[in-house]
Amino acid sequence: MFALIALLVFVSLALGGYGIAGVLRGRDEERRALERRLTGTGGASAAPLHPSVLRDRRLSAIALLNDLLEHSGLARRLVAMVRQAGLRRRVGEVVLYIPLLGSAGFMLAMLITASVPIALAASAAGGSIPLLVLRRLRRKRTLRFSEQLPDALDLIRAALQAGHGFLSALSVVADEFPDPVAQEVRDVAEEVRLGLPLRDALSNLAERVDDPNLPILVVGVLLSQEVGGNLAEVLDNVGYTIRERFKLLREVQVLTAQARFSGRVLTALPFLVGLAMITLNPGYFAPMLERQGGHYLLAYGLASILCGHMVIRRLVRIRV
Repeated sequence: MFALIALLVFVSLALGGYGIAGVLRGRDEERRALERRLTGTGGASAAPLHPSVLRDRRLSAIALLNDLLEHSGLARRLVAMVRQAGLRRRVGEVVLYIPLLGSAGFMLAMLITASVPIALAASAAGGSIPLLVLRRLRRKRTLRFSEQLPDALDLIRAALQAGHGFLSALSVVADEFPDPVAQEVRDVAEEVRLGLPLRDALSNLAERVDDPNLPILVVGVLLSQEVGGNLAEVLDNVGYTIRERFKLLREVQVLTAQARFSGRVLTALPFLVGLAMITLNPGYFAPMLERQGGHYLLAYGLASILCGHMVIRRLVRIRV
């Protein structure tokens, strides 16, 4: 057991050191690039710079991990999640956090309870933290994009009616709006200017943003471009549809507010009761922590609470 703990400590320290080194290396590269731009421009001794115009699409800076991720089907889903969350990080960095936090949770649980089942449950919970954070960031970014999209469509429509071209209207939105709409629209305009067909650029936009409104917008723009028609009117109708969907979504959230609050209370209630029992009478709860059977019961209780919380969330989350 001590050898296993020592191994986990070594792995955690190694992964933590790699993460810190990666951050420091990135800052050092930015500093050196800035120094080259400030002192190496036009000098006789300056080395010629040949910046690459290609995007670095490696999944990890570690060659071995990059090869493993490229041949993994799960990596594609992680790539999509990282892009939709708006993170400017490689997938390999997110993957390395999973064993790091998992081993940290295992060691912490072993030091506190010395129970393998609880330690395994803590390891699974710790390893799932990066994925949960990624999903939360993706959901928040998608919500901000959806809220900004109708106003952005109104600005594009006004620019088209004023005589601007479609790419020029996208540039206006990129300059006037905050992120994430500005960044995504700017990426679409840059891809089209670099020679990518508009269909592919809009398809990439739909992949980067997990918004159910985007397929409607993409189909409307492509049909207007290929078949012909009033693109400004199409954008006006799409914006109206999105606003009506948001109105219905807000009404659904109001109607399900009590159920969502009840789910949170039911999830937190066992932990609050357990904390009160430990505080008021520590000896009453001690057998649950000292005996092996109590460890299994605690693990089963935590798993049941987690399953119940997920079921309640699924019931009250209504897609509009």
